[in-house]
Amino acid sequence: MIKNILVFLMMVTTLFSASERISNIQDIYSIVKEVTYLNGEKREKVYKIEYVSPDYLRKEMILPNVNKGEIFQYEKDKTKVYIPLFDEITEENGSEDVSNFLSIIKDLKSKDLKDKEFVKNYYLKKIKELKYKDSYKIRFKKFEKINGFLLPVEMEIFQENNKLAELNLENIKVNSGLKRRDLKK
Repeated sequence: MIKNILVFLMMVTTLFSASERISNIQDIYSIVKEVTYLNGEKREKVYKIEYVSPDYLRKEMILPNVNKGEIFQYEKDKTKVYIPLFDEITEENGSEDVSNFLSIIKDLKSKDLKDKEFVKNYYLKKIKELKYKDSYKIRFKKFEKINGFLLPVEMEIFQENNKLAELNLENIKVNSGLKRRDLKK
């Protein structure tokens, strides 16, 4: 009898503590604090990101003031950049920005759907690093559960053994109802 009660309690605890699958994320909003390292210089940026599944991300610069209001829209394999200082919009095919959250999110969602070993280790917070493209890796420093989803909120990005960036996500909202049409300019 006591054994049955303990098994029942363990099942209920596991059920309520289980994370939502990251492959079920429809949208994400976050403020990102980014520190980049380039040629021995440290640069800090703050921007907000708005992601809508499966392939749209909008990044709006908040700091530094010289970049405030710049908007980057990543959709499929196209990048649109709006520079308010010049009231100019440019379009490019593809994106090599390794800190592009669209690529990172799509990769995490794909692994969540296709890689059973990744799924098992991710939800146990055993995934500490993710190889990205050929020479990049993303190191997860801290995870948080947000709206039932386990997400990395502190990350470092490396190219080979050189640290390129640190990313810290704040004010995160998941599946809050963001719509692509409301974000496009």
